Amino acid sequence: MTQLAETLFSHTPPIAWPQLLSLQSTQVKQVSYCQGQFNISAQQQPISNSHNSRYYLTLLAPTIASDALLNLLSALSQLQVSAQVSGDITLYPPAHYPLQLATNDNKTLTQGDIVVLGFTPLSGALQQQFHTTLASWSNDYHIDYALSQTLPSLNQPGVVLMDMDSTTIQIECIDEIAKLAGVGEQVAAVTAKAMNGELDFSESLRSRVATLTNCPESVLSQVADSMPLMPGLELLISTLHQANWKVAIASGGFSYFAQRLQDDLGFDAVYANELGIVDGILTGKVIGDIVDAQVKADTLQALATAYQIPPQQTVAIGDGANDLIMLKSAALGVAIHAKPIVQQQAQVALNHHDLEGLVGLLLAANCVEASWS
Repeated sequence: MTQLAETLFSHTPPIAWPQLLSLQSTQVKQVSYCQGQFNISAQQQPISNSHNSRYYLTLLAPTIASDALLNLLSALSQLQVSAQVSGDITLYPPAHYPLQLATNDNKTLTQGDIVVLGFTPLSGALQQQFHTTLASWSNDYHIDYALSQTLPSLNQPGVVLMDMDSTTIQIECIDEIAKLAGVGEQVAAVTAKAMNGELDFSESLRSRVATLTNCPESVLSQVADSMPLMPGLELLISTLHQANWKVAIASGGFSYFAQRLQDDLGFDAVYANELGIVDGILTGKVIGDIVDAQVKADTLQALATAYQIPPQQTVAIGDGANDLIMLKSAALGVAIHAKPIVQQQAQVALNHHDLEGLVGLLLAANCVEASWS
């Protein structure tokens, strides 16, 4: 075991720490940190496999600077010591993740940094202290984080189920239809309350759709033709399909738009609500059962069963209150640019990334499986 002071690392970005350590030791199997000291071991230390024994903290940003990481390591180690548990934090080899999709026009990929830290164990009280510290740190350094016990891996098949409005695309389709139908402000106000969990989703959807009675179907085409994709969506779908994952939409919005996205981008399945249309005119009704919060969660489980995906390889991502049950039923539930109630309750919240952040989260498992040497 070799001990190194953190000052040695203070002027080297974490992504280059493997090269720095190779200058200090010919064999590096495990790296840990405790109160200002890095412990470098030539042997892999055993890790407990008992239930609830291991937590992983994934950090994501276009660049993670040494001062940011050292400040966090010091703060979290001190919290552990104050809680009278070991202050040791395991560091896994850092890695890059793509920030954009490679194209023929742009063959030089812009990449971000991933750093994964390991902890064992974390009580409920200590987890809460971690989250308070991490939230402040994340805002200071504009670095997203995920504290979880599960790291779904792209090295085996999995499934991602996505919300559509404000997740897969950057708009709420019903609000855009309403604008063109002359009832935009009225509908947008109800949508905002529904997404914040202030209204029953199904009732609010029926009331909003009723305001669209006699709206021409051509309006739907106008909205669909100009749907702005959430940045990183095409990168995410490409990454998932290359890894033999399935990716689907479950939306409280409308199948007209979900099917357009499936046709254009290759989603494996889409589930959404059906607008009543007769002779090219909206009837103001929703046909059949509504895709609500519970249906979204049930859809995730059904997809996992249909594709024979193990529970630890299920991921969900959304932004609104009607996504919470789905997020909680996944091994990794991710809120993206989410409403306050979702930020508070979701396992992970992406605030400084778009969908490329989910690609980074899914590559975190590779760091844990990688070797420092």
